[in-house]
Formats: sequence, C-alpha cells, structure tokens
Amino acid sequence: MSTTRGPRVGLRPAAAQDHGQLADIAREAYGKYLGLVDEPPAPLLLDYRKVAASGRCHVAATADGILGMVTVEPADPYLVLRNLAVRPSAQGQGIGRNLVSLVEDMARSAGMRGVRLWTRAEMTDNIAFYQGLQYVVTHSEQNEHAHRVFLCKDLET
Repeated sequence: MSTTRGPRVGLRPAAAQDHGQLADIAREAYGKYLGLVDEPPAPLLLDYRKVAASGRCHVAATADGILGMVTVEPADPYLVLRNLAVRPSAQGQGIGRNLVSLVEDMARSAGMRGVRLWTRAEMTDNIAFYQGLQYVVTHSEQNEHAHRVFLCKDLET
C-alpha cells in the first residue's frame, strides 16, 4: 500500500530565468494590497531580472514551478529578510516556514546574530505568522502613508 504525497519541494537560489515567476508570485501574494499606491509592498518595486540574478533570492520550487520566494540582505549583525511571498494556492503547505528556516540557517552560517524584517501593520496575518515562529515585535513606525511593524529573532542560544 502506498501513500500519496504532495509535490516534492526543493529550496534553491533563484536563477535568471525565474524572473517572470518571481513577479507573478509577488502579484499573487500581495494582490490584495495593490491599492496601497502610496507605499506598495516592497516586492512590487523590484526588478525581478535583477532579483533573480542577485544571489540574494531563494525559491521553493517543484517540478511544475516556483511556489514561493524570499529575498535577503546582509546587515551586520542581522540578516534582513526583505520579502517573503508564497502563492496563495500553496499557503498552508509549510512553504513560508521552510523559506524562513532557510533564512535563519543562512544567518547562522554567516555568523550573524539574528534575522529582522518589517511588515505592514495592515498585514496582520504576516505578523501572526512571524510571531508563531518566535519573532518578536521590536517597535513600530507610522507616517502619513503606512504603519510598519518591525520584527526580530535573535538566533543566539
């Protein structure tokens, strides 16, 4: 008797030819926030050809294509998680959790103290997701365009 499993997902660096899928994922994942024209979510400002070739983007991919993406930026002593986007059809499959784990592993291997990021306060589902992974809110900022919440996880044990 055999059990049916979902598609096998692998984590890998983005490749130049992935740029179209990366842009599609950002549009799908952040589509409900496209009306925030004053300060749209960061992925929508990116040139995905550059992102795919930067070495700072990793993807969760199956044989059928890319399900999620994450971009990072070194900022000693923390690694900054710039963008995390998962296709709505793949949410709930642990893709986001695996990508965040990858970022944490990258920070540890680079000798960094932890991971930090900011997210819109309106994106309460994202805040709850990171808090579920033991990220804590460090502070928040508000201006006429957006209310941002900053989160951080110290990786020292």
